[in-house]
Formats: sequence, C-alpha cells, structure tokens
Amino acid sequence: MRNRGLIFSLFLTLAFLFIIFACSQRQQKAEDNIKIYTTIYAFEQFSRWIIPDAQIHVLIPEGADPHHFEPSLKDIQKLYTATMIIYIGDTDIDRWIDRIKRELAEKGVKVVRIQDHIPLRKYSASNEFDPHLWLDPVFATEIIKIIKNAVQEIAPEKKDIYEKNFLDYESKLRDLDRAYRHGLSACSKRNVITTHEFLNYTGARYGFNSYFIVHEPAEEPSVRRMKKLKDFIKENSIKFIISEQEGQNIAMALSEETGAKILPFNTFHTKSQKDYLKEMQDNLKILREALDCR
Repeated sequence: MRNRGLIFSLFLTLAFLFIIFACSQRQQKAEDNIKIYTTIYAFEQFSRWIIPDAQIHVLIPEGADPHHFEPSLKDIQKLYTATMIIYIGDTDIDRWIDRIKRELAEKGVKVVRIQDHIPLRKYSASNEFDPHLWLDPVFATEIIKIIKNAVQEIAPEKKDIYEKNFLDYESKLRDLDRAYRHGLSACSKRNVITTHEFLNYTGARYGFNSYFIVHEPAEEPSVRRMKKLKDFIKENSIKFIISEQEGQNIAMALSEETGAKILPFNTFHTKSQKDYLKEMQDNLKILREALDCR
C-alpha cells in the first residue's frame, strides 16, 4: 500500500510538471506564431521592441518609394496569413489596406490602423493626410502603446512582458523627446528647407517651419517653385537643404543654384538595418546644424 501511495504521488508530480511544461510550450508557441506585417520600417522596429520574438515583416521593400508603392497580389495574400497588421490609414502610403481591412478582420486578423487612434494632419500642399508622424518622438510613444495594447489582446498570457517592454522603450522615447526639446530650444533660425514635405509633425512639436522643394520625392519642381525657394534662401540666409535618400537629385539641383549644403536625413520610409533611436539622434544633429542651434 505504501509503495502504491508513493507511486501515485510520483505520478501526480510528473503529471503536474508535464502540464506546466505543456502550458509554457503553448505560450512560447503562441508568441512564436505571432506574425505581423507593417507597411513601413519604423513600425517594424516599434513592433520588434514590444514583441521581439514574433515574426515581423515590412511590406514596402528597401529602396522603394513608399508614396508610390503598389502592392502585388502576393503582398495582399500575405496579409491574410497575418496575426496582426499595422498601418497608418488614409494616406498615400497604405490606404489600399482600408479597402480590405473589414475582410481581414472577418478572417481573424488583428488590424491596427494608427489613424483610428492618432488624428493625422493634412499636408500644406494638398488635401492628403500627412503620414510622417513617426518622426515625432511623442507620437512614436503613442504608436508603441497602440501596438502594446493590440498584442495584449492577442496574447493576454504575455501581458506583463509586453507591458515591461513598452515601459522600457517609452522611457527611451521620452529621453529622445527631451533631447529634441532641449537641442532645438535655442536656435537662431526657425526655417529649414527640405526635399519633400516630411517634417510637419516634427516642426509643429519643436517650433520650427519647414519649406519643401516638392510635395513628394517623385515630383519635379516647377521653375516658379525653384525661383521662390532661391529667393527665400537668399532672404533668410539659409545655408542648408535637408534631404532624405530618395530626394538627393532634387536637393542637388537647388544646391547647385544657391550654394546651400545638403544634409542627409533618415525618414525611415523603407527597410534598413539602422536603429531608430540612433538615427533620430543623428537627425537631431542635422536639425541643430540647419537651424543654427547653440
């Protein structure tokens, strides 16, 4: 009898350990099986901060102009295999997802539309919504909170882990915001020239104005626009043109006519191996140079 009792106790212990192991494996598998698609590289990085073990993919390939990206049938089919999709909303970058978001949701895909949580502002040059809110550290903080809340609904058993990851990067983004506020608080200039219209949110947050050569990188500036900018540069003693990678040719044309130096700026439009926080610090240095900050 005593031996039977020991065997039964051992059986219960082993069964209990097996259940714990199985549950932990299911939880790990749940996170490993989370597949996320984002439309832009910044959102891919933000997602990886919160859910580092998930499968995270960016739809717009490296080197492509996100403002003119046309998804292939294969790209669209990928979305139906996702656990979650993160995109901006009614913008020229990814409004095509608006047309299929209801069907995706009906298939069980978690659709995270950032515009449903953060109001977008219009471009100054068109009636389109400006998508570039990730270049504002405060909005970046709001975006990672939206991602955290969404994935906690998908995998509530990992809620505490996602919360901790969020708090870690919330702190880093708040530090970045403080660096921008301090770094751009004492500048002799309040105007910058950019290749296209990507600094509206950043300028509104930190108190400077941006004037663009073209509305979108693929456009060609008009003769009238170039003359207006040449006069503006001369009248305001502007020495620099801020350019993203895809706008270098446009920047060069104005630079050659005015002598203004081109400063590189990372807009995170497409996939790369560059870290968001480091690149945003480098972007701050560019803004400080262009605005002649002390």
